[in-house]
Amino acid sequence: MSHITKYKLAFDLFGSVIAFNKDNNIAFAGENIIKALSPSGINIENIVGNNFSGDDGKNLLIIINKVRQYQRSYLFKFKKSNQELILFPSGIHNSDYVLLSLKNAVDHLSTLETNLKERVKELECLYSISYLLHTCKDVTEALEKSTEHIRRGFQYPEVTSVVVEYNGIKYINAGGSEKKVKNVLSDLNILKHSESKGEIRVIYHKKLPFLKEEVKLLKEISEKFTRAIEKEERTKLLEKQKKILLSKNKKLLELTDECRQSREKLQTFIRAINDKIHVIDKEFNIVISNKEEIGNSGKCYNKLFDYNQPCKDCPALITIKNNKQASLEKEFQNKFYLLQTYPVFNEDGSVDRIMEVCRDVSKEKKMESQLLESHKLASLGKLVAGVAHEINNPNTFILGNTRIIKEALTDVMPILEEQYAKNSGLKIARLDYNLFKENILTLIDDIYNGAVKIKKIVDELRNFARKDEEVLSDNVNINYLVENTIRLVKKQIKENVKINLELKHEIPPFMGSISKLEQVMINLVLNAAQAIGRENGEINVNTEFDPYNSQVIIAVTDNGKGMDEVTKRNIFDPFFTTKRSEGGIGLGLSISYRIIKEHKGDIEVDSKLDKGTTFTITIPVNQNENGSYSRN
Repeated sequence: MSHITKYKLAFDLFGSVIAFNKDNNIAFAGENIIKALSPSGINIENIVGNNFSGDDGKNLLIIINKVRQYQRSYLFKFKKSNQELILFPSGIHNSDYVLLSLKNAVDHLSTLETNLKERVKELECLYSISYLLHTCKDVTEALEKSTEHIRRGFQYPEVTSVVVEYNGIKYINAGGSEKKVKNVLSDLNILKHSESKGEIRVIYHKKLPFLKEEVKLLKEISEKFTRAIEKEERTKLLEKQKKILLSKNKKLLELTDECRQSREKLQTFIRAINDKIHVIDKEFNIVISNKEEIGNSGKCYNKLFDYNQPCKDCPALITIKNNKQASLEKEFQNKFYLLQTYPVFNEDGSVDRIMEVCRDVSKEKKMESQLLESHKLASLGKLVAGVAHEINNPNTFILGNTRIIKEALTDVMPILEEQYAKNSGLKIARLDYNLFKENILTLIDDIYNGAVKIKKIVDELRNFARKDEEVLSDNVNINYLVENTIRLVKKQIKENVKINLELKHEIPPFMGSISKLEQVMINLVLNAAQAIGRENGEINVNTEFDPYNSQVIIAVTDNGKGMDEVTKRNIFDPFFTTKRSEGGIGLGLSISYRIIKEHKGDIEVDSKLDKGTTFTITIPVNQNENGSYSRN
């Protein structure tokens, strides 16, 4: 369908033509002309098939022969039809074909041809003027030479004169005149700095109309000259400014060199600072920085934190708004940063730039967290010690009395049996005797087991709360301690969990508590085993020595379910547990944390959901004069 639309004019032309060959037979008959004649009852094929019978047929044959003889066109009309037809030679070389067509179709094509020729003239005119503007030395020369091209671009060039006036000077085409004006078309829009400086007038010396396309043509020519004049003015202005700039260039180069030297001194100074320091503008573009990895371009939030937009609660925004220093503490990729911003004022007192200092405060935050943990554990220890004492006293009575009650019931049961034999409706504590007998000892056992569990919890609380009275006097061989711990817990670990040991040699012994460190290792290994629910579970225990920091490193890694961020933050808190339903009370890791702190060490956790967890313990040792290491 798109091809049909594209060539619709050609189809309409063929549809409006009947072609007669040299024998005056119809070689081709278009559908449009057949339909146009049919309402008048005219069937051209019948007329030709009957040897041009009738008056219309004879007249048609006469005209066809005239066309062929004189090679010119003739108008024709059937008596029964108002349709005007035209007969004309085919125009094909050595051809006797004659064409019959609807006159309005031929007139339409003729109009299209005329219009097309006019548009071609207009385009040639515009092209010629563009070429003049491009090749002439200045606009005035192009104006002078353009008059003839403008004249040829109009419909009646033989009776046309063109006058171009600019800055009081007139340019007229050769042979042109401003006399005998019958019609005139003018455009006053040859401008210079938005002020009319000229005019183009097209004069017809006969009373002829201007086409709307010619009005548009003249306007386009005028605009071309305006653009050329503006361009020429800009060029002259640029040349003048170029001279001024060249005269100042030497001074600017000197100032630039001075600025470069000052900049290098400043960069040398700020690069010596460990913190990341940079200056940004109000759109967060980095102007200068003291770190090569940041550079002197790009957005600060992208270079520092790989963000695509400014940080939430960005301190730079506060500084811009309030003209004051601002700060923000930010966590990014498990590290903590302190962002501090300072206003840099321009001459009018408003903020022009912002200096931003980004300091890694992860160590400080870690120390702060550890100090808080120590204070929390110390305070909680005092509270727990009192609570454990208060619970332990009544629970001791419950344990002792429960045993006595159970023994007493054992002795009383035969007597109750005798009473039941005499009285089958015997009830004790409103229960039938048989129901009482079946359950009473179980109930007492439950009370006893509950009291035992309370005692166990109290003992854990007392162990957590009490200060270490044991001197750290054991000579600890960490590899031996790890191997011994694995032997102790191996039976408590599921068969689907494999334990891998990677224990480095030449790890110096240090002074500590073997029993307490074993307690820590048992806790970590059992926790790792409980975190593994999959098949092919693995626990890796690694030991090594860091001679640069003089510390022993122990790492316990599992491929279990891992922890979320909330669990990681609270994992060392007393009574925090994810195994409450399994009887956990949340003191194992708290006690482990306290034991490692007693050894002046650190314990850290790194965990990701569904990927596993790693606990890393570091315990420092000191080197003696003989080259060996000992505990502080």
